[in-house]
Amino acid sequence: MRHVLIVLMFLIVGGTSALADQDDPRLGPLFARLKVTTNSSEAAQIQGLIWDLWMYSDKEDLNALMKQGTFALGARDFDLALESFNALIALAPNLAEAWNKRATLYYLMEDYDSSVADVKKTLALEPRHFGAIVGMGLMYEALGDREAALEAFRRGLEVNPHMPHIRKKSEQLAREIKERNI
Repeated sequence: MRHVLIVLMFLIVGGTSALADQDDPRLGPLFARLKVTTNSSEAAQIQGLIWDLWMYSDKEDLNALMKQGTFALGARDFDLALESFNALIALAPNLAEAWNKRATLYYLMEDYDSSVADVKKTLALEPRHFGAIVGMGLMYEALGDREAALEAFRRGLEVNPHMPHIRKKSEQLAREIKERNI
């Protein structure tokens, strides 16, 4: 396993310096490995590498906006987070993670319509975005649509089977839906 991680790190660090986004060619091998690994430590490292590719670029202005927005989101400074993510989307409208971050912000603000719209844009740009897929499931769950939530969770697990909390939530929802339909 150790040599696999070294190769994966080389894939991430090596290569050309380009905008690291959902079109980065290094993502394909990472997603392929994520699907088949049975080692939870390796899976966690691969997930981290994927998030790094989605989050960071060789353009410092984009990185600054992403960091500022993410920090503001964590601090619940929703105005600054929205300003940051709006600016990021204006500068890089094809950056899936910018849309995903703003979708998360809207979710926390309980503006589910805006959040759903941004998740749809995220997934149009990066259909493998397991964070956005699961986020959509959480929104469906919050809106009381258990079937749609379960479908989203299962779809997220197809992309990334290493989300035990989502697997547990999915199993629980499946049981509740089955019991309700009996």
